[in-house]
Amino acid sequence: MKRLLIYIAIFLFCAHVFAIDLQQAKAQGLVGEANNGYLAPVTLSPSSEVRQLIQQVNIDRKESYQRIAVSNGLTLSEVARLAYQKAVEKTESGHFYQNPSGLWVKK
Repeated sequence: MKRLLIYIAIFLFCAHVFAIDLQQAKAQGLVGEANNGYLAPVTLSPSSEVRQLIQQVNIDRKESYQRIAVSNGLTLSEVARLAYQKAVEKTESGHFYQNPSGLWVKK
């Protein structure tokens, strides 16, 4: 039983090590900053790993945006719009962002 638990722990650790992170996904052109203040896939058919990354990042962002909105008397959409503007400014060369009309642009 102890050996089985060790194997499971090693498997979970290894799976986490190989999981793609946000910077890798951006550098590979898989995700970009969408014009709504959230992360979105750049490709039409993202892998399940990329979809999970996007979902988790966007959950975290929405929670953060909500806290900022409440603290500053703003709406969630106002905070998301401001975050989008900041994200475009901070987007690294070679990474993607969505312009206001919805087209993906490589910076």
